[in-house]
Amino acid sequence: MAGATLTFDYQDALSTLLATHAALSDPTPLLSDMGEKLLEFHQQRFRDQTAPDGTPWAPLSARYKKRKRKNQDKILTLDGPLRNTLRWQIAAQELLFGTDRPYGAIHQFGGTIEMPARSQQAYYQQDRIAAGDNRFVRKSKSDFAQWHTLPAYKITIPAREWLGVSAQEGDRLVELARNYLQRSLKT
Repeated sequence: MAGATLTFDYQDALSTLLATHAALSDPTPLLSDMGEKLLEFHQQRFRDQTAPDGTPWAPLSARYKKRKRKNQDKILTLDGPLRNTLRWQIAAQELLFGTDRPYGAIHQFGGTIEMPARSQQAYYQQDRIAAGDNRFVRKSKSDFAQWHTLPAYKITIPAREWLGVSAQEGDRLVELARNYLQRSLKT
């Protein structure tokens, strides 16, 4: 019988498949890289003050902006805890990303906060009041106290989507996964 003989060494193919299986069985290195990349994306989002799709966040109300003492030009940033508490963790072969701050959700989705009525004692100095300066002072420096009652009121916070990935960022995460798999094929 005339012809050709093909000899196939399946050991290389089997080694490659086993390396890929091992990489897929423990995706921890890939998920760690993705978590770090998500941190980068979201830190940039706070600098740009935009949603994942690129639309600018709703501006601050004029009333809030007027009384905001720090970072008046920054939305979702007073002292920075929302931005600075972004974390990722790997649990049961999945990547969890977000913040533990309870107000993170209302900024993401928007909503209305109902504030109950309350009474509070305010402290003043009489000589400052006579001069037209009726700002509060510490209790230890006051010589006059007065009770004030605030009625119930509502605060409406617009949605400012800050959590998520854009199409471009999603492509970069897919590229990370692709590179991870390619590295496992080369080992």
